[in-house]
Amino acid sequence: MKTEVATRPARVFRNGNSVAVRLPRGWAKPGMAFKVSRNGAGIHLAASAKKPRTLAELLARMRQYGLENEEFVREQPPFPVRDFD
Repeated sequence: MKTEVATRPARVFRNGNSVAVRLPRGWAKPGMAFKVSRNGAGIHLAASAKKPRTLAELLARMRQYGLENEEFVREQPPFPVRDFD
């Protein structure tokens, strides 16, 4: 199955000390997060997964990957012995 790729011109502009890309209308929604990667002279934008906003969303995502029964144990570093003489 071949996917059709749409291409349209985009504008690059300066925004403070950064450079920004203005995407065509309808290609992204406000608040969307993207991963940006660079390959030589090319730049690749990919929509990233939405971050959970609540504890319930985070737990639901953990259940999706089967992590709800995992026990998270933080190993404590050994307490240093100090000589205060």
